Amino acid sequence: MRKKRAKRLLLPVQVASFVLAGHLLAQGQAADPSKVNAPEVPGGGGGSSAAATPSSLVFGVTTDRTEVSIGDPVNVTYSVRLPAGSSLRLDALVTPEPPEGERPPGGAVLEFQPPKPAVASDTADGEGKVLWKQTITFLPFMAGTVVVPGPHFALEENRSGGSPGAVQTLRPPSVTLQVASRLPKDAKPGTLTPKDDRPVRLPGPSLLFWLGVAALVLLFLLALAWRIARKRRALSAGQEASPPVPPGEELLAALEALAREAERLGDDPRVFYGELTRAVKRYLERRLDEPVLEWTSFETVRRLREKGIELPKEIGFPELLSAADVVKFGRGRSTRDAALSHLGRARLLHDSLEAFLAPPPAAPATEKAS
Repeated sequence: MRKKRAKRLLLPVQVASFVLAGHLLAQGQAADPSKVNAPEVPGGGGGSSAAATPSSLVFGVTTDRTEVSIGDPVNVTYSVRLPAGSSLRLDALVTPEPPEGERPPGGAVLEFQPPKPAVASDTADGEGKVLWKQTITFLPFMAGTVVVPGPHFALEENRSGGSPGAVQTLRPPSVTLQVASRLPKDAKPGTLTPKDDRPVRLPGPSLLFWLGVAALVLLFLLALAWRIARKRRALSAGQEASPPVPPGEELLAALEALAREAERLGDDPRVFYGELTRAVKRYLERRLDEPVLEWTSFETVRRLREKGIELPKEIGFPELLSAADVVKFGRGRSTRDAALSHLGRARLLHDSLEAFLAPPPAAPATEKAS
């Protein structure tokens, strides 16, 4: 009983509140007519539609087409005659709310591209008005009948004296589109078989790329040729500047350097004996004009005998080469005294060969009998 009495008392209060709210809403709309939206009138492709605004302005709406497929761009042009000195700017674009359970995969029904700037031109009717136009491109992503609401435009009218007027929000009429699906007719997305993945095909190098590669290769070859020519010029200039050292002097200088190394000979004398045999063989090669550096120790001794060069036994030239081979290839040991002894044999080799190859002295001229 108490619940029924409460309901009876609450009903008159609710009715009174609804009546009061409607009265206040009507007063607000009458006080601010700029907030009353224009009635939505569907527009058609190739045609135009118009609607009156609170400022006695009539919008014209023109579309390039009304029957499209999902994802096709649609261009809508909004035009209106503005009084001179007024300004109209795009405030917001509107995408309709999709029906329950029919939200597109991307989320929004319409995707808008960046709007193009508005164009204003003087009219020829002599009324002092300006023809204002702006084109907006959008892409629908929901199949079926799609109503495109008019965007929000902000109008600022001029007043007497050039002072700015109040800003009003205007909306042109909406446009109705018929959007067709790209799927086969009467086919559900879950029943379609996916297409085979195609391999990624990378584009081949262009002609400009190969020209750049050829230019780089040519530059590299030119730089290499210039460097080789520069080294050859420097080498030839150095050879002309300083004559080559005679073979004997070169050997004696190498033996002097090896004598300093023999004083601090370590446990591994292979480097010392390698330099010693190379210096001796290079001296023989330059002095005899034979490829002695390419010969083995046995070949060196044999070929010297074949050329008629008999070195004194006190030199011990074969023993010098064999001792060096034992150290270099057999990891033999050597001492400081042995190293200095072998250096002495190399000096005796130099003295003996120079004396052997020296030209014979000229015979003294005999006096003629008078």
